[in-house]
Amino acid sequence: MSESGRLPAPNLLPAALDVSYDVDDLGHPTVTAVVCLGEDYQGPPGSIHGGYLAAMFDNLLGVLPYRLTGRKGAFTGRLTVRYRVLTPLNTELVLTGRLTSVRSRRVTAAGQCHAGGVLTAEAEALFVRPAAERP
Repeated sequence: MSESGRLPAPNLLPAALDVSYDVDDLGHPTVTAVVCLGEDYQGPPGSIHGGYLAAMFDNLLGVLPYRLTGRKGAFTGRLTVRYRVLTPLNTELVLTGRLTSVRSRRVTAAGQCHAGGVLTAEAEALFVRPAAERP
């Protein structure tokens, strides 16, 4: 423990995602990112801290409203992550996302994280696009 009585914490940002874009059978945008995280992102021994997974889902799924409209600025209203099994470190992770609903300014999306073909986590998110600016 440090002299101030606080535990030192790493100053790490979530991993930068190199996102690729596609469309599903209905023509809706989909996103995929592949990343490998090392020991700096460890939570439980040998596994990725869940907060980093949540941040990566927020980042990945948050690009879908932009891909849908071409306008930036959707805000995360809700993000729910279900951790199925521990997500291992030093393993290629494949994160995928897709739109599930669009209603006016509300966009919902769902995503998955796979490590070695095993589903480790799932996410559902609600994004809210800002109201159109008035002249």
